[in-house]
Amino acid sequence: MTRTAFALGSLIALCLSLPAQAHDPDFAADYSRSGLYAGGSGFFALTSSSAGFSNAETLSWQPDPSLDFRIGWREHERLAMEIDLGWLPSSDGIEYGNWLLGINAKFYLAEDRVQPYLLVGAGAMWARPPGALSSEVDWAFRQALGVEYYIDHHWALTAETGFVWGVGKIWKNYFMTLNVGALYRF
Repeated sequence: MTRTAFALGSLIALCLSLPAQAHDPDFAADYSRSGLYAGGSGFFALTSSSAGFSNAETLSWQPDPSLDFRIGWREHERLAMEIDLGWLPSSDGIEYGNWLLGINAKFYLAEDRVQPYLLVGAGAMWARPPGALSSEVDWAFRQALGVEYYIDHHWALTAETGFVWGVGKIWKNYFMTLNVGALYRF
Protein backbone atom coordinates (compact mmCIF):
# COMPACT_ATOMS: atom_id res chain seq x y z
CA MET A 1 0.00 0.00 0.00
CA THR A 2 2.80 2.45 0.84
CA ARG A 3 4.53 1.81 -2.51
CA THR A 4 1.32 2.55 -4.34
CA ALA A 5 0.76 5.74 -2.35
CA PHE A 6 4.38 6.82 -2.95
CA ALA A 7 4.11 6.15 -6.70
CA LEU A 8 0.79 8.00 -6.92
CA GLY A 9 2.17 10.93 -4.91
CA SER A 10 5.26 11.10 -7.12
CA LEU A 11 3.14 11.10 -10.27
CA ILE A 12 0.93 13.89 -8.94
CA ALA A 13 3.99 15.95 -7.90
CA LEU A 14 5.52 15.50 -11.36
CA CYS A 15 2.31 16.60 -13.10
CA LEU A 16 1.99 19.64 -10.85
CA SER A 17 5.62 20.63 -11.43
CA LEU A 18 5.40 20.64 -15.24
CA PRO A 19 3.69 24.04 -15.52
CA ALA A 20 6.08 25.49 -12.92
CA GLN A 21 9.24 24.67 -14.87
CA ALA A 22 11.47 27.72 -15.37
CA HIS A 23 11.51 29.27 -18.84
CA ASP A 24 13.81 31.85 -20.35
CA PRO A 25 11.96 35.18 -19.91
CA ASP A 26 12.83 36.13 -23.51
CA PHE A 27 11.26 32.93 -24.83
CA ALA A 28 7.67 32.30 -23.80
CA ALA A 29 6.19 29.12 -25.26
CA ASP A 30 3.53 29.82 -27.86
CA TYR A 31 1.27 26.79 -27.63
CA SER A 32 -1.18 28.16 -30.20
CA ARG A 33 1.34 29.05 -32.93
CA SER A 34 0.73 28.18 -36.57
CA GLY A 35 2.49 25.14 -37.95
CA LEU A 36 2.66 21.46 -38.74
CA TYR A 37 1.96 18.71 -36.18
CA ALA A 38 1.72 14.93 -36.13
CA GLY A 39 0.12 12.68 -33.55
CA GLY A 40 -0.96 9.20 -32.75
CA SER A 41 -3.17 7.54 -30.22
CA GLY A 42 -4.46 4.26 -29.05
CA PHE A 43 -8.10 4.23 -28.27
CA PHE A 44 -10.88 2.22 -26.82
CA ALA A 45 -13.95 2.06 -29.07
CA LEU A 46 -17.41 0.79 -28.37
CA THR A 47 -18.33 -0.63 -31.75
CA SER A 48 -21.68 -1.40 -33.32
CA SER A 49 -21.67 -2.82 -36.83
CA SER A 50 -24.90 -4.59 -37.49
CA ALA A 51 -28.04 -3.62 -39.30
CA GLY A 52 -26.20 -2.00 -42.19
CA PHE A 53 -25.02 -5.39 -43.48
CA SER A 54 -27.43 -8.19 -44.30
CA ASN A 55 -25.24 -10.98 -42.86
CA ALA A 56 -24.23 -9.11 -39.70
CA GLU A 57 -25.28 -9.91 -36.17
CA THR A 58 -28.06 -8.02 -34.45
CA LEU A 59 -27.22 -4.64 -32.94
CA SER A 60 -24.78 -4.94 -30.03
CA TRP A 61 -22.05 -2.73 -28.61
CA GLN A 62 -18.65 -4.27 -27.90
CA PRO A 63 -15.30 -2.78 -26.81
CA ASP A 64 -12.33 -2.82 -29.20
CA PRO A 65 -8.79 -1.42 -28.87
CA SER A 66 -7.91 0.70 -31.92
CA LEU A 67 -5.28 2.98 -33.47
CA ASP A 68 -5.45 6.51 -34.86
CA PHE A 69 -2.81 8.63 -36.66
CA ARG A 70 -3.12 12.30 -37.59
CA ILE A 71 -1.08 14.94 -39.38
CA GLY A 72 -2.31 18.49 -39.38
CA TRP A 73 -1.69 22.18 -39.78
CA ARG A 74 -2.59 24.73 -37.12
CA GLU A 75 -3.63 27.71 -39.23
CA HIS A 76 -4.76 30.05 -36.49
CA GLU A 77 -4.68 30.03 -32.68
CA ARG A 78 -8.28 28.75 -32.72
CA LEU A 79 -8.34 26.52 -35.86
CA ALA A 80 -6.47 23.46 -37.16
CA MET A 81 -7.11 21.12 -40.10
CA GLU A 82 -5.86 17.52 -40.12
CA ILE A 83 -5.83 14.28 -42.08
CA ASP A 84 -6.88 11.33 -39.94
CA LEU A 85 -6.25 7.59 -40.50
CA GLY A 86 -7.89 5.17 -38.09
CA TRP A 87 -8.19 1.41 -37.76
CA LEU A 88 -10.64 -0.58 -35.66
CA PRO A 89 -10.25 -4.36 -35.46
CA SER A 90 -12.84 -6.84 -36.68
CA SER A 91 -16.08 -7.16 -34.82
CA ASP A 92 -19.22 -9.24 -35.31
CA GLY A 93 -20.34 -8.86 -38.89
CA ILE A 94 -17.15 -7.17 -40.15
CA GLU A 95 -14.07 -8.94 -41.55
CA TYR A 96 -10.55 -7.45 -41.59
CA GLY A 97 -11.48 -4.46 -39.46
CA ASN A 98 -12.76 -1.00 -40.30
CA TRP A 99 -10.54 1.65 -41.89
CA LEU A 100 -11.23 5.36 -41.66
CA LEU A 101 -9.58 8.11 -43.72
CA GLY A 102 -10.87 11.62 -43.26
CA ILE A 103 -10.31 15.32 -42.82
CA ASN A 104 -11.01 16.97 -39.47
CA ALA A 105 -11.37 20.56 -38.34
CA LYS A 106 -10.38 21.37 -34.74
CA PHE A 107 -11.79 24.45 -33.01
CA TYR A 108 -9.71 25.36 -29.95
CA LEU A 109 -11.41 26.96 -26.95
CA ALA A 110 -8.17 28.16 -25.25
CA GLU A 111 -4.61 29.10 -26.20
CA ASP A 112 -2.70 28.16 -23.03
CA ARG A 113 -0.85 25.01 -21.95
CA VAL A 114 -4.21 23.22 -21.62
CA GLN A 115 -6.28 23.51 -24.82
CA PRO A 116 -9.75 21.99 -24.99
CA TYR A 117 -11.21 21.65 -28.49
CA LEU A 118 -14.21 20.61 -30.56
CA LEU A 119 -13.64 18.43 -33.63
CA VAL A 120 -15.80 17.72 -36.70
CA GLY A 121 -14.73 15.58 -39.61
CA ALA A 122 -15.79 13.69 -42.71
CA GLY A 123 -14.18 11.05 -44.86
CA ALA A 124 -14.37 7.47 -46.09
CA MET A 125 -14.88 4.23 -44.16
CA TRP A 126 -14.01 0.78 -45.51
CA ALA A 127 -15.64 -2.31 -44.02
CA ARG A 128 -16.05 -5.86 -45.40
CA PRO A 129 -19.32 -7.66 -44.56
CA PRO A 130 -19.20 -11.41 -43.87
CA GLY A 131 -18.75 -13.47 -47.04
CA ALA A 132 -18.25 -10.46 -49.32
CA LEU A 133 -15.44 -10.52 -51.89
CA SER A 134 -14.70 -6.82 -51.46
CA SER A 135 -15.07 -4.08 -48.89
CA GLU A 136 -17.94 -1.65 -48.79
CA VAL A 137 -16.86 2.01 -48.91
CA ASP A 138 -18.94 5.06 -48.14
CA TRP A 139 -18.96 8.31 -46.21
CA ALA A 140 -18.29 8.48 -42.49
CA PHE A 141 -18.56 11.43 -40.12
CA ARG A 142 -16.83 12.22 -36.82
CA GLN A 143 -17.60 14.59 -33.97
CA ALA A 144 -15.52 14.82 -30.81
CA LEU A 145 -14.47 16.76 -27.72
CA GLY A 146 -10.84 16.70 -26.68
CA VAL A 147 -8.00 18.36 -24.83
CA GLU A 148 -4.29 18.86 -25.49
CA TYR A 149 -1.92 19.34 -22.54
CA TYR A 150 1.45 20.78 -23.57
CA ILE A 151 4.39 19.28 -21.69
CA ASP A 152 6.80 21.64 -23.45
CA HIS A 153 7.02 23.79 -26.58
CA HIS A 154 6.74 20.76 -28.91
CA TRP A 155 5.09 17.81 -27.10
CA ALA A 156 1.50 17.50 -25.93
CA LEU A 157 -0.54 14.71 -24.36
CA THR A 158 -4.00 14.29 -25.84
CA ALA A 159 -7.35 12.86 -24.74
CA GLU A 160 -10.48 12.81 -26.87
CA THR A 161 -13.93 11.28 -26.82
CA GLY A 162 -16.00 11.13 -29.97
CA PHE A 163 -18.60 9.47 -32.16
CA VAL A 164 -18.05 8.14 -35.71
CA TRP A 165 -20.88 6.95 -37.93
CA GLY A 166 -21.16 5.64 -41.47
CA VAL A 167 -23.83 6.32 -44.07
CA GLY A 168 -24.97 4.71 -47.35
CA LYS A 169 -23.44 1.24 -47.84
CA ILE A 170 -22.00 1.24 -44.30
CA TRP A 171 -25.12 2.58 -42.61
CA LYS A 172 -25.31 1.80 -38.88
CA ASN A 173 -21.59 1.13 -38.57
CA TYR A 174 -21.03 3.23 -35.40
CA PHE A 175 -18.13 3.85 -33.01
CA MET A 176 -18.00 5.68 -29.70
CA THR A 177 -14.32 6.35 -28.98
CA LEU A 178 -12.01 7.35 -26.14
CA ASN A 179 -8.52 8.26 -27.47
CA VAL A 180 -5.37 8.79 -25.41
CA GLY A 181 -2.16 9.74 -27.18
CA ALA A 182 0.51 12.33 -27.91
CA LEU A 183 1.32 14.88 -30.60
CA TYR A 184 4.43 16.70 -31.70
CA ARG A 185 4.37 20.32 -32.92
CA PHE A 186 7.18 21.14 -35.36
